[in-house]
Amino acid sequence: MAKAEVRIFNRTYALSAPTESQEDLLRYAAMVDEKMREIAQDTRMVGTEKIALVAALNIAAEYFKVKVKLDELEKEIDRKVGQIVQLVEKAQGEGGQ
Repeated sequence: MAKAEVRIFNRTYALSAPTESQEDLLRYAAMVDEKMREIAQDTRMVGTEKIALVAALNIAAEYFKVKVKLDELEKEIDRKVGQIVQLVEKAQGEGGQ
């Protein structure tokens, strides 16, 4: 479990999180801070809670877009591997005759 003191949107937090390292936790906190600052600037929204909620929703949307793309790539890899296996099996069958 990683532990770190982080600063997000002008507030300091002592956090523990199930990440691989303190460096990861600091990177994640920096991302959240950046998102919150972008939202505050772009929308002129006030209220830390609302800004945090919109930041969380934006991060979740990005996550799901990447997850869908990853799922598509995994399916494509499986399809390509299947084609390669068929070609190898065909070549082995032709070579054995």
